[in-house]
Amino acid sequence: MSDSPQNKDEWLKLLKQSSIPSFGENVRALSSVEAYTQKHSSELARTILKDPNLTASVLKMANSALFNTSGRTIRTISRSIMILGHRSIKEVCASCMLIESFLKKESSKSLKLLLSRCFHSAIQAKNIAQLYGQKNTEEIFISALLMSLGEVSVYSTIHEDSPVYQPLNNAYPLHDGKEKDLIGCFFNDLTLGLCQTWNIAPMIGEMIGGHYAETSPLRSILLGNSFASYCEIKGMDQAVEKHIKSICRYTGKAPEKVSEKIIEATEETQKSLLKMGLELDLKLANEPERESVNEPLEINIDKTLQLEIIQELSVLYREKIDINVVLQQLLEGIQRGGGFNCALVGLLSPDRSRISAKHSVERMGSQIKENFKFDCFQDIPEIHQKVLNNKAILRQTELRENGSTRKKIQHRIGVGQSLWGPLIVEGKVIGCFYADNGVNGPQITQEQQEAFQLFVCQAKLVLMKIR
Repeated sequence: MSDSPQNKDEWLKLLKQSSIPSFGENVRALSSVEAYTQKHSSELARTILKDPNLTASVLKMANSALFNTSGRTIRTISRSIMILGHRSIKEVCASCMLIESFLKKESSKSLKLLLSRCFHSAIQAKNIAQLYGQKNTEEIFISALLMSLGEVSVYSTIHEDSPVYQPLNNAYPLHDGKEKDLIGCFFNDLTLGLCQTWNIAPMIGEMIGGHYAETSPLRSILLGNSFASYCEIKGMDQAVEKHIKSICRYTGKAPEKVSEKIIEATEETQKSLLKMGLELDLKLANEPERESVNEPLEINIDKTLQLEIIQELSVLYREKIDINVVLQQLLEGIQRGGGFNCALVGLLSPDRSRISAKHSVERMGSQIKENFKFDCFQDIPEIHQKVLNNKAILRQTELRENGSTRKKIQHRIGVGQSLWGPLIVEGKVIGCFYADNGVNGPQITQEQQEAFQLFVCQAKLVLMKIR
């Protein structure tokens, strides 16, 4: 990109044509979940698990002290939703989506610091809102996270050959509207334009427009953003000194309590960011020791994860837990622990004549769940007899080569290899487990089949105990 936009409209046109609109779609979908039902829990888990990198990021952040106050290590997405709750997991997902969408290997130091500031701003806004007495803070968190969306979008879009690349990076962090001299408009105008285009974070429009009372929840967003920005420019000590009176006046809390909370939140934010490969520039004499950064999750056979999930399942029967949560946990064990492309649970119809997918864990691009619908007698009679009646575990390649069952499976869902096993509750088969390596994936290995068998057997034991 040898030329760069000269004004707000030109920048918005460029940003809307880039790859970042998918981020807006993801945030809008995440924000649209208002009714927190079990159905949404399973769908949210399924959405996260489609992307291995997002799965790894969510688990890292979900285990941080900022979100996981239980002291228990969270190893699965299903468990993270159950322990953290829908509101907190939405905050985790929004943060990870922002980082995953904009952070690349070749990202500049300025963009990395900017993404860190966005997360810090969201944490402080949530913290201040809670001090004020707000109970539901996820909209505040997401709005504060996206307050610098225009700035993030610009820094992530410009390339080294752009005439504004070097000036923007040399001048970072920009403040007091100085960016207009470089890009021809204000970052806030771009943020507002993008949020309006994607129909996300309505609070941002109200705040940028200044349409709020001093006691409005929007004040927590403004204070959190201001604190994080000043912290980046002057350091944490000066940021606390500058903002302590304003935060105390808004929250009605004593300076000692406010100071303790915002310093603790800053320190925990730094720890969480280090796990994600980012960090705050706190300008401290003694920076916290950096923790090692794990590589993005690879979907391989993971026997350690298999055992960890089985351990979690073994204690579920003591809790009042819905069977759908258990099924989702089992599917994570099969798909992630067994290295499969897709794992799903199919349930029989009341008259036991049809079977269709209920829950699934699939990698990005898989559409098995939508196509997994069969007439037990006409489409898959061999599966009906061997799996649903005889309760056996079966490879698709063990079906008659020219038989109707094998042909129907391959025609309906496109795979030539898969595993099938019975879903048994109180001695009665109510459906099946299914797993595959994808349409053009490798052959199913013996280790994968053993992992599949392990969780099919575990399902029978766990479901017997919780019923």
